[in-house]
Amino acid sequence: MSDEEIDYLKDPLLQSPEDKPKAARTPLLERAAEVFSKINVFVAETGTEPVSAKGKDVRERLLANELAGLRASRASLTGLEHADIHGLVFGRSERSDPLDDPLLNDVGDIFQVRDALKSKAQPDYVADRRPCLDFDRFRVAFESVRLAVEEGSRKPQPFHQERVELGEFFVLKGQLVHVADVRDEHRRNGKPDARLRVIFDNETESNLLMSSLVRRLYEDKDARRIGFSGAGPLFEGAHTGFVYVLRSRSNRPEVRGLLKVGTTAGTVEDRVARAETQAAFLFAPVEIIETYELVGYSAKEAERMIHAALRPFHVALKVTGPDGRSFNATEWFRTDIETVFQMFSLMFVR
Repeated sequence: MSDEEIDYLKDPLLQSPEDKPKAARTPLLERAAEVFSKINVFVAETGTEPVSAKGKDVRERLLANELAGLRASRASLTGLEHADIHGLVFGRSERSDPLDDPLLNDVGDIFQVRDALKSKAQPDYVADRRPCLDFDRFRVAFESVRLAVEEGSRKPQPFHQERVELGEFFVLKGQLVHVADVRDEHRRNGKPDARLRVIFDNETESNLLMSSLVRRLYEDKDARRIGFSGAGPLFEGAHTGFVYVLRSRSNRPEVRGLLKVGTTAGTVEDRVARAETQAAFLFAPVEIIETYELVGYSAKEAERMIHAALRPFHVALKVTGPDGRSFNATEWFRTDIETVFQMFSLMFVR
């Protein structure tokens, strides 16, 4: 073989580290690299890492939350070690903790109950914090809410409520929080409770109990409720969820011919998972008949409008759970899929 037949520049053994081809970055890595860059500039300017605490400016608190997101996602950031020039993520010697962010580190654990409650029922399982892999579905809504607050078109209000609703936004410890799904509704210590899917603006999520989030919001004197909105600029152009139409697979004769119509900010498949364990689904599996995408409407407001339109077809049901307790099952209607479709088209298709 002659020298002319050998391309030394393409031989991987002869390439320098700078010459070797680099793997394409995923959107997650691209976003993480941008966050590292902003944090590095802040540390260079101030000599300290950003902290989310009362009295800190908005820029620092947002950077602190983004830093927490990097720490929570450290295992997924392979290849960005060089960007962590101050060792704030990869240079930490302790084990990465998915609960490690300012929201949960300030004034104790979000799941820590007061002394007066310690003897009461404990969570059936501990909620975890993890990267939100589908955050892009919520990004526009987060940006719209943040912009609306900055412009003054939406006024955050002090938190004074015993439960949270699907689609609501809150400010908690300086971080924007969105209730993307409500499931497994039940009673706990005599009060309504549920398992939530909560999305945080540092691109992480948690499946904590409603009671845990409510307690945390009351503990934070600076917590604010931003809430949800119907049609309008808040969700303009944003995918906000789905309307679903279901049929129960229950053998109960009074259920035959009924449809369940509701909304979810997440996927319908996630919403109906473990339907047989939930009173809302009559403790029985369900069949997904139809789904409609919501664009430009909060899921909760859309649900209110849909149920108001379907009120003439509503059927009240009571169901007994495996433990013998009785529950009221709502969102069940004696109608057909064509009626639901026509109503949906008139209300939401633009």
